[in-house]
Amino acid sequence: MSEPTAAQEKAWLNRITRYAEEHGAFPKGDTYGFDRHHVVGRTRKENKIHIGKWFVLPIMKKYHDVNSNNPFNVTHWRRRYGIEFGWQTDQFAAMCAVIKSEDGSLPFSLEVYHAIQSTRY
Repeated sequence: MSEPTAAQEKAWLNRITRYAEEHGAFPKGDTYGFDRHHVVGRTRKENKIHIGKWFVLPIMKKYHDVNSNNPFNVTHWRRRYGIEFGWQTDQFAAMCAVIKSEDGSLPFSLEVYHAIQSTRY
């Protein structure tokens, strides 16, 4: 499966921003001060399926900023973050469920969704 086009990627990032503004960012639900976190990097493939540009979460800045020394910073301590707040695949599933209920569908295939869920994040 090919990567999303630039327009598709921009629309998805904008939708994630809207999600965070309306429902809050992870892990605590704040609607202010978040980054869009590419969980596995922008270029990652899983089982030959491009997931990097789709697997994005709104993460509160204090848990994402590379300059933060927060002990649960997802960039530095992914496992510690997951133990404390839940795994990123579960957070992604929760976000997608809300977006799907509001929009009627997701902008990527079920194949992409399953590839994301098969990661250990």
